[in-house]
Amino acid sequence: VYKPDSIIFDLEDAVSENQKDSARIQLYNTLKYADYKGVERLVRINGFDSKHWKEDIRASVAGGCDGIRIPKCEKKEDVIRVEEEVRKAELEFHKELGSTLLMAAIETPLGVLNAYELAASSDRILGISIGAGDFMRTMHAKRTAEGFEMLAARSHLILAARAADVM
Repeated sequence: VYKPDSIIFDLEDAVSENQKDSARIQLYNTLKYADYKGVERLVRINGFDSKHWKEDIRASVAGGCDGIRIPKCEKKEDVIRVEEEVRKAELEFHKELGSTLLMAAIETPLGVLNAYELAASSDRILGISIGAGDFMRTMHAKRTAEGFEMLAARSHLILAARAADVM
């Protein structure tokens, strides 16, 4: 009905700890067998602080996702770490090398300050985005209807993405 450009499947915050494995299986089957009629399909994986992130990547790539959204990116090494696992999964599941793109989710002040480094860290980067909820929490800020509290961070991300030639 809405014909979105992209959808994001969430394996991180939207899934309780005791449901991570079953959600991953469901994700694989959804990616593999549901027809999204050309809509880009991204997967928000669990963070490095969990034991799930590598299996999230394997299931996502095996199912044929278009990209991985990396949570709480702060430095280019975060992107490189995920890129290495994606490459392993592409080889394991006989996917074209480089076919799985990456999106850096920036959710901390350090991530915002390193936005250009993140945007330029890999040829696989399709975009950078701000995770407003976590960012506001780390800033100890309150949301307003106008959203002015996010203006500086959002503006910085836009400049960083354009400077790195990320559309």
